[in-house]
Amino acid sequence: MNSNLFPSEQQLCTAKILIIDDEMADIRVLEWALRQAKFPNFRSLTDSTKARKEFEQFQPDLVLLDLNMPDLDGFAVLKQLRESAPAGEFLPVLMLTGENTAETRSRALAAGANDFLGKPIDYTEVMLRIRNLLQTRFLHRQTREIQTQLETLSPAKETNPQTKSGRK
Repeated sequence: MNSNLFPSEQQLCTAKILIIDDEMADIRVLEWALRQAKFPNFRSLTDSTKARKEFEQFQPDLVLLDLNMPDLDGFAVLKQLRESAPAGEFLPVLMLTGENTAETRSRALAAGANDFLGKPIDYTEVMLRIRNLLQTRFLHRQTREIQTQLETLSPAKETNPQTKSGRK
């Protein structure tokens, strides 16, 4: 495996992270964890009704999303974020919840969450998952850039239907 393909720790730490949780105590814990791990680019909000607007303005690389919130729950917010994300873009969402059941986990992953973590969060585990999701996002971006470069280098294919059928 070529280690040059993977983003460096310095590159990962430039990622923008959006935290959406109605509990300020949970936000503070996540912010503390991010600061300890040298991730300075984050924003947090407790009002889930403002999530889409903040998402569109901030354009995060990762979203940490609480499941159980008043007004719009995590499922509704996730749906909005998926609708707002550019087509073909890999936007990782880590769903966080105190409702850590197999049914809830399955429902969250089926709804489009990329990972799921029960509360209270474990610092080591949340940071490993954040790094893994960000690595995947950076690799996806790099793959798309290479694909675009290859498409610009390859000659245009003939699309004449008569040529395909052998008729003139």
